[in-house]
Amino acid sequence: MKTEGWQLLRPPREENAILLTRGQPLGYDAARMAFLFTMTYGAKIVDCEISSSALDDLDGTKGTRPGERETQFIRLRDAVERVASNAFAQQGKRAGERVRIFSKNVKGL
Repeated sequence: MKTEGWQLLRPPREENAILLTRGQPLGYDAARMAFLFTMTYGAKIVDCEISSSALDDLDGTKGTRPGERETQFIRLRDAVERVASNAFAQQGKRAGERVRIFSKNVKGL
């Protein structure tokens, strides 16, 4: 498959495989209204973000203040990373593309 300058990261299709591993929390971006973090796929860094509303949905709250987002992310980190890994497994990502998590991705968890 030719991708013209993009390296396609195509994960294996194994059930319950943990594809991405823990990276670094980068912090809350108020302009994007999302918490940014990284994960790794082998030696590659995968940029990720989760929207404020998705974090609140996971937490069962509403209206968490920007200054409290990092604490909230750390508390929910295992669940957030599981959702990010599943999204990566389902879609595959081109190098440089961000894994984005929205409320619709966490409903029913």
